[in-house]
Amino acid sequence: MRPTPDDPSLLGPLRRPAPLIVAAAVAVFAVLAWAYRGDASAGRIDRGADTAVDALGHRSGSLLADAVSFGSPPTVVLCALLFAGLALCLRRRRLAVLAVVGPGLTGVATTVLKPLIGRTIGTATADGYAFPSGHTGGAVSIGLLVALLLVGLLPVARTGPAVATLAATALLAGGTVGAGMVRIGAHYATDTVGGFCAAVALGLGAALVIDRVADRRVRPVRTT
Repeated sequence: MRPTPDDPSLLGPLRRPAPLIVAAAVAVFAVLAWAYRGDASAGRIDRGADTAVDALGHRSGSLLADAVSFGSPPTVVLCALLFAGLALCLRRRRLAVLAVVGPGLTGVATTVLKPLIGRTIGTATADGYAFPSGHTGGAVSIGLLVALLLVGLLPVARTGPAVATLAATALLAGGTVGAGMVRIGAHYATDTVGGFCAAVALGLGAALVIDRVADRRVRPVRTT
């Protein structure tokens, strides 16, 4: 079946679990934000993650450090715009809107929340605010878009592995960039988990809202 302009952002088996995934992401984010508010030290999870990343060796560590650029604001903006154009070419208008809204909301949220939560790493300046990781959030927001497009383009993914595809793509993007941020000392591991959760909550939450609004607009046309 060819996609149509009215195809939802969340197809098939993704729609039912999406609210639960959003709720879980918000809950994890809230717990971490409360636990590390105003803190400047590494917790047990952070120390364990530092040890694991350091054990990867120089070559792997260098690759992770290079991957950090994928989550940088200029790269995320460029990828989002290119993805929006691709979605329009594929007649996935809702996904094109999500390509702008999802990464945009994630970028604003991670920027605004940093000083409000007040966790720092290094110097206690604007550059030292650590939670949540904006680079990780940006990478995950793009990863989610790629996963949603794959689910839409591959019919087999609509009937079963949709959630697995979504999770794997988000984990790959967020895990790689997050590990790179830990490697270069820009974030603690829990900061990257916070960025991951923010992107998931805002990305999937925005997809649900876009689909709900679009469904209400097209319903009268379909019933006449």
